[in-house]
Amino acid sequence: MDTSVIETVESIRAADPGGMLDRIKELPRQVRDAWAIARAAAIPPPYGDVRSVTVAGMGGSAIGGDLAAALLAGELKVPMAVHRDYGLPAYVGRDSLVIVSSYSGNTEETLSSFEDARKRGARVIALTTGGQLAELATAAGYPVVTFSYEARPRAAIGYSLALVLGVLSRAGLVRDMGPDIDAALADLGRLEERVHEGARTNDAKKLAIALAGRIVVAYGAGAMGVMARRVKGQWNENAKNWAAFDVLPELDHNAVVGFPHPAIAKQALAVLILRSSQDSGRHRVRWDVTTELLDRAGIPHHSLELPGANPLSEVLQMTSYTDYVSFYVALLNGADPSPNTAIDHLKERLSRA
Repeated sequence: MDTSVIETVESIRAADPGGMLDRIKELPRQVRDAWAIARAAAIPPPYGDVRSVTVAGMGGSAIGGDLAAALLAGELKVPMAVHRDYGLPAYVGRDSLVIVSSYSGNTEETLSSFEDARKRGARVIALTTGGQLAELATAAGYPVVTFSYEARPRAAIGYSLALVLGVLSRAGLVRDMGPDIDAALADLGRLEERVHEGARTNDAKKLAIALAGRIVVAYGAGAMGVMARRVKGQWNENAKNWAAFDVLPELDHNAVVGFPHPAIAKQALAVLILRSSQDSGRHRVRWDVTTELLDRAGIPHHSLELPGANPLSEVLQMTSYTDYVSFYVALLNGADPSPNTAIDHLKERLSRA
């Protein structure tokens, strides 16, 4: 494998014409900006008196809802779910808060969810850069929280997460997370010094070299289980690479049985385990036993744990670190990290169907 493409700042920049590296670096700025926007949003008091919260979105616009739900699971007093499809579940009604999140404002599944929420009289908040969603939500008199950021939706994760946290806080459903965000951003700044493209000792580049040429299977528990899903998506979209994910403890009830076969798995796969200080004692025992089983099957595995001031810090650090790794894998694959030609093709075909 020729690793020269990720060895110098100049070679990295030359292989990244779409500027994905800069988007990865801007995660702290995104979070700061999104939090300020959300805290200034005019959310009517009745929006805090609901029996359920649903985030409707797809891809990069949905993952922020997943992460928020995982981070708030021990605090939010009403159920919170993420809906990735047309329409909405039957339980959504007048006493529901529906956060409709679409980076472009034109995602057809999300627009379908918006229309369902409107018809059912749900309390709706739109998160978007504009498009049809902003127009429709404004016309219906719903709060519209807009932001301006030029990037692929997956590269706006700081907005999709912090905006959801912010509007939930603004509605009074959760506490003010400003102190958590400040501490998390301080940790994120220290991590950046270790993994940016010019860092002298760069563990993210080393991990990328170890994972390049393999199908990566990401594992995690709790919020890191959601991060495992994001890692899978980043390998797909940034690295143009096959990937999968699974979640502990569920994977210990099925996936472990499949480790031995087929024999080619030893050469084709690599497991990336995302660990956290929030893992319970039983989670840690399960990780130990699960890695023993991977060793028996001869499947290579790597563990990542990035301690932080709070759970949000660990999520943001893992986001940044794994985004860098997927970016470096893209370059090792000879791929431009930015374009999504297959998705663009799908959208074009769907527009004619």
